[in-house]
Amino acid sequence: MTNALKFSHKILLAASLVVIAAFSLFTLYNDYLQRKAIRADLESYLHEMGKVTANNIQNWLSGRILLVESAAQSIAQDPAPQRVVSLLEQKALTSTFIFTYLGSTDGIFTKRPYTDMPADYDPRKRPWYIAANTAAGTTLTEPYFSASTGVQMITIATPAKPAGVVGGDLGLDTLINIINSLDFAGIGYAFLVSADGKILVHPNKDLVMKNLKDLYPENTPRIGSELSESIGEDGMRILTFAPVEGLPSVKWYVGLSIDKTGAYAALTEFRASAIVATLVAVVLIIILLSMLIRVLMQPLTVMGKAMQDIAQGEGDLTKRLSIQSNDEFGALARSFNQFVERIHNSIREVSSATRQVNEVAQLVVGASNASMINSDEQSNRTNSVAAAINQLGAAAQEIARNAADASSHASEARQQAEDGRQVV
Repeated sequence: MTNALKFSHKILLAASLVVIAAFSLFTLYNDYLQRKAIRADLESYLHEMGKVTANNIQNWLSGRILLVESAAQSIAQDPAPQRVVSLLEQKALTSTFIFTYLGSTDGIFTKRPYTDMPADYDPRKRPWYIAANTAAGTTLTEPYFSASTGVQMITIATPAKPAGVVGGDLGLDTLINIINSLDFAGIGYAFLVSADGKILVHPNKDLVMKNLKDLYPENTPRIGSELSESIGEDGMRILTFAPVEGLPSVKWYVGLSIDKTGAYAALTEFRASAIVATLVAVVLIIILLSMLIRVLMQPLTVMGKAMQDIAQGEGDLTKRLSIQSNDEFGALARSFNQFVERIHNSIREVSSATRQVNEVAQLVVGASNASMINSDEQSNRTNSVAAAINQLGAAAQEIARNAADASSHASEARQQAEDGRQVV
């Protein structure tokens, strides 16, 4: 295919391929560097945001835990019913918790704000009561939705021995707002997950209480600080998890999920700009190199025309190429001039020899013509002699016939004479 291209076209094709290869290698190298830098920046940013969010959640929960523990200590010191009610009605508790209550060791349940409870309700059989007594310290329940209010909440419970267990139902609106405040410019979100992978808080309420395996059935992310990539219903995601430290009885993590395409959008833009730059560079190289080749190849073009004139038999061998440089084209022009000079000298010698041969040939032709004339005359003379010989032969034959006839007549005469003598 390339054999059919002109030399200048081959140069342009080679230059274009070199430019494309150079830009491709440059793009791949920068793509690698940018991808590495983006991932490092993303990892650092996510770890920082996860740590900050986890600290905010820890601080928010720690304050509420302290309120419950403080109320439990006060009730433990003075478990009188009126004192318990007074403590549970404190503004700090009522403004912070949905409900605050005491489950006494004798099964009495004191709750503020007051609501009617079933007659057979026994706080000692409730999970929060059992967990606090078993842990002998403050415990947190997993988030759940209240059957009466539909609000997502958790329960903080702590022993108040010998009175019982003090608990507080804490709405998670503030916690949800803390988590949902992270949208990462619209390309990500945060969620709360337990150590066993159960989703506790999520911007999509339909996913709450589901497991990570439900969201990411393939390549389920491992809970930890390292970045992992998983494919879910919303595409390829980059995930990391930051632990919420200092929580009693539970191990929670702040999960951060980022859309990979959005995270690497700058890299995609770089690739697009690199492709455009490569195309522009190739077009410019072709235009500029075409003009440059036209100038640089001018001596070769002139030489080609001169050789074409010689090849067609109409060349003027007295003309020579002008040498204007000492580069390869100049050397080629000198060699061409030497070549033409040799051809010219050879043709001059051949022309001189041809003239000499022509003169000799003319002499030979003259001699041949003279010989042919002499041959014609000799032939004419020979023909005359032959005719005379033919005539002489004819005369001799005639004489021979006449002699034969005479001899015959003489014989007849003698015979007759003899016959006559006999008769006589």
